[in-house]
Amino acid sequence: MISIPRKPRKQLEFQFYHIIVQGQKKEYIFKEERFKNQYMKLIHKYIKETNLKVKAYCIMNNHAHFLFQVDKIEELSKFFHKLNTMYARYYNYMEKGRVGYVFRDRFLSEPITSHRYLIQCIKYIHFNPVKAKIVEKCEQYKFTSYHSFQKKLENKQNNDILSKKDYEDICSGKEYNINFLDIEIDQKEKITIAIQEFLEKYRKELYEVFFERKVLEALVYYLKNEKNMKYTEIMEFFEITRGTMQRIILKNKKRQK
Repeated sequence: MISIPRKPRKQLEFQFYHIIVQGQKKEYIFKEERFKNQYMKLIHKYIKETNLKVKAYCIMNNHAHFLFQVDKIEELSKFFHKLNTMYARYYNYMEKGRVGYVFRDRFLSEPITSHRYLIQCIKYIHFNPVKAKIVEKCEQYKFTSYHSFQKKLENKQNNDILSKKDYEDICSGKEYNINFLDIEIDQKEKITIAIQEFLEKYRKELYEVFFERKVLEALVYYLKNEKNMKYTEIMEFFEITRGTMQRIILKNKKRQK
């Protein structure tokens, strides 16, 4: 299914669309850094065959947001068909022979019909990780275009679409105030992203969490004290027994003293 509303009234010189793709049954199709990077590589590869331009993006674990500048709306359909088909092949292969659909439908889209709406959409896209309480500030999330907007602001950049004032608004840290198409971000995704941050921060591998008790204890401490997650949520995610968790909690309490 492709959800594309009727062509908007021409209030902007170009057509802009807010695009959302999501994993089938909320599957974490971008759960690791390599998957997010591969999706971006394919975007860069296939967008050269079109007149489309990616103006903003944010890739989460089970979905991604984009703002596209479009000349012909038909190009979006062709582009995402090729992009998502090729990514699905890659994902299924990397997941040890997984078969079946990878994406939920094909994509959802929403037209941007005014300059104010455009600015608010960019802010909305960048605030996704903040809204999900994965990070406290937009700049703390890696897989987003927010950092390029900051650089453009520092360079006092102006162009035919955004002014310096627009960049200041986007990078101000003030949240959007318009509701857009949204994808629910569940607690499992928040924990998955937090685990990835822990592994990168402390240079650990995922297998160490399961085979080394000290690493598991450190991760639980990180999730509880730095990410404000509940012990019950962590227990359910890792299938930790109540007795094991109680022992970890006692050690963490000693660690806090």
